[in-house]
Amino acid sequence: MRTSIIKILLDFGFDIAVFFAGLAGGIAFLTKSPKLSKIQKFTSVLSGGFAANYLTPLVGNWLNLNMDTLYGISFLIGYGGLKFVETLYIYLSRKFVEEKNDNK
Repeated sequence: MRTSIIKILLDFGFDIAVFFAGLAGGIAFLTKSPKLSKIQKFTSVLSGGFAANYLTPLVGNWLNLNMDTLYGISFLIGYGGLKFVETLYIYLSRKFVEEKNDNK
């Protein structure tokens, strides 16, 4: 049963070790944000875990990092949480517009 749950998670692109590294980053972020409400703290940590889970392979590939460094990257992405997602989104949007303008 346990193996099948892990397989299902992997099929959805969910890496448990990367997720927990992102959660740890999210928890570390809480040390500098003491004024957050309980729900804000919870969502901050959870979003850090999910951001790390799905963005770590992308960032690792872009930066040509080896597998040994990915947990550290996961922690950093988890620490940045939604701010990291927002920054990445802005970067990709600008890059897309630049490429679109270059192709005209």
